Amino acid sequence: MRLILVSNRLPVQWDGTPSVGGLATGLSSFLSEWKSAGNEVLWVGWPGKSIPDKEQISYSEKMRNEFGTIPVFLKQKLADSFYNGFCNKTIWPLFHYFTANCEYSDITFESYIEANEEFAKVITNFYEPGDWVWVHDYHLFLLPGMLRNIFPNILLSFFLHIPFPTFEIFRLMPERFRTRILNGILGADLIGFHTQSYTQYFLRTLLRCLGIENERGIVFHKNHLTKTGAFPMGINVEQFRNYSQSKECNQIANSINVNHKNLKQILSVDRLDYTKGVLQRLNAFELFLKQNPHWIRKCKLVLILVPSRTDVSSYQTMKRAIDEKIGAINGSFGTLDWTPILYQYKGFPFEELVPLYKNTHVMLVTPFRDGMNLVAKEFLVSQDCGVLVLSEMAGASAELPEAILVNPNDLQSMADAILEAIKMVPDEIHSRNQIMTKRLSENSVKSWAEKIYIETEDAAKKNLSFQTKSISPSSDILLPKTNKPIFIIFDYDGTLVPFESLPHLATPKPELIENLKELLNFDHVSIAIISGRDKLFLETIFAEIPIHLVAEHGAWHKPPTSSRWNSLFTSSGEWKSQIKNHLDEFTKRVPGSFTEEKDFSLVWHFRNADPDIGLNAAREMLDELSQVSSNSGFFVQRGNKIIEVREYGTGKGKAALKILPNEDLNIFIFGDDTTDEDMFREMNESVVTVKIGKSETIAKYRFRDPDDVSLWIKNLIVFFNKEK
Repeated sequence: MRLILVSNRLPVQWDGTPSVGGLATGLSSFLSEWKSAGNEVLWVGWPGKSIPDKEQISYSEKMRNEFGTIPVFLKQKLADSFYNGFCNKTIWPLFHYFTANCEYSDITFESYIEANEEFAKVITNFYEPGDWVWVHDYHLFLLPGMLRNIFPNILLSFFLHIPFPTFEIFRLMPERFRTRILNGILGADLIGFHTQSYTQYFLRTLLRCLGIENERGIVFHKNHLTKTGAFPMGINVEQFRNYSQSKECNQIANSINVNHKNLKQILSVDRLDYTKGVLQRLNAFELFLKQNPHWIRKCKLVLILVPSRTDVSSYQTMKRAIDEKIGAINGSFGTLDWTPILYQYKGFPFEELVPLYKNTHVMLVTPFRDGMNLVAKEFLVSQDCGVLVLSEMAGASAELPEAILVNPNDLQSMADAILEAIKMVPDEIHSRNQIMTKRLSENSVKSWAEKIYIETEDAAKKNLSFQTKSISPSSDILLPKTNKPIFIIFDYDGTLVPFESLPHLATPKPELIENLKELLNFDHVSIAIISGRDKLFLETIFAEIPIHLVAEHGAWHKPPTSSRWNSLFTSSGEWKSQIKNHLDEFTKRVPGSFTEEKDFSLVWHFRNADPDIGLNAAREMLDELSQVSSNSGFFVQRGNKIIEVREYGTGKGKAALKILPNEDLNIFIFGDDTTDEDMFREMNESVVTVKIGKSETIAKYRFRDPDDVSLWIKNLIVFFNKEK
């Protein structure tokens, strides 16, 4: 099997030298095992600089043959506007809650779209059915949707390595940007996040921005099923552990210890970025020294800052502020034979970083906001005598509660945490770290990637089952196969007509009424409308058409040859007044909702309510009513933006059986709601059942929307006219 990894940058520099750190390093062990099993890997990404047109063909061949990579060529102006513009001036600060740093530009968003399109074009050139495509991170939010449009059955994962913000933050982005982004992500079979919180924030954002609900983390959108889930990224535990126990590593660690004169080493390793809270960390260390002067000359902060976005003015300003703060602390507290902070502005390779971890007593990982932070995990598995001080705002905190968790905005708590960590006794350190390292061993980067593949494949299988039911309204499969009489049953709302904000606005187009009349001109055709609507509404809408009308989910029936309604069951009605009062209380609490009363049912509508408030109230109502419905003469059912309370004995399935003639028939049933599943369930295998919409069903086939139903009616008329 071939894996196509897609990320903004390739795992090698434009000149072929390997990239240090990042996704390439994190995935190396998984990719090695993937290849050793006989699978192929291709990595798609931007090489990091503009390659002249005349060199692109030879460059592509070299990169693929030597490194297994496929470069995406972006003109320098486009790359700057896409990467430095929308990615790093809009998405990055917004998703990390630095809203004051955000810029919202249509120009950079157009560049973002164009860059994602360039990635899609490159993948289209070599993608083959059966490939697994794994798209990474916020630079490529639109790519899954683009690829899904080109290859409907593509096996596609998307993983977000940064936090996903709360809805209140996400909606600060202009609607035209955020809608496109959400639709783009939903092109994936699986959307992965580092934590359960990020997953829930995403699902709530879908509800609030697009009105899309989820069923246990599964989203139905544009006739496609997408699974969401939390998959905390791991590290190559064995690699770090084995090297940390090696002779070479011990020698380097011992030499560091000699140079530091057995000082308690406090370590900080971060990329230069405002989200990392480096300046705040320095302030906390300064406060620690002020409040604990007896630790002066007994400890040392080793600060490693990896250069990042050195050409951006705001990062240059941040770097100057950090440099000045380090100078001020060293000047205030340093002595001739002791410097409080050892500062290194450069990246460290794996072979030098692990000895630093091994020799560290206190590890400070205190970002303002971080998707995961693998440094915390690397530190823990590289030694057993150090204490991790971890920001509760980092994704890793959900996995590592035994660390000392701090709020990076609270200088005093950080200073206190440094003191607690530096004084912690070895037995407690060992006890905490043993629990965390065991947990990390069970969730290595290899198992992380394998879980994502398994979950993606599972989602794709569900999608295949989901999509095989989708059928064209003009398909011959949906035409009568025999000369037996034809009986067609339609639901009303969501089947013959789209949903509207208010129920009385959902009326059929004149063309639909005319087509139903024309269909009834054929002697062997009978039609029934089985709906939750009341008698008066159905009678008014279909007054001119001789069809069966069934109101209130099977409570009432009016045959085509009669002007009278017949009750299909006997009612007690004792439950209604009490339940109506209950529903009315929810109506008062939820603006935009209302209660509709029918003869044998009550319906609470929340289509016009705030999506979040309405959905939460609906769940609460379902829970409360379900507890009292047993042996109370009624049952509760969730519908499309409604909660319906109906009397026992009603139901579309039983009503359909009662009105069907006792003869051999071609039966067709169309419905969109959970209430229509009753009809699908009651019928035998010979009946053609069609679900309208995206939700799960036991129906044999699926239409997209009511327009497909109208097309099917027209196609049936054409078929009968040909048969004459």
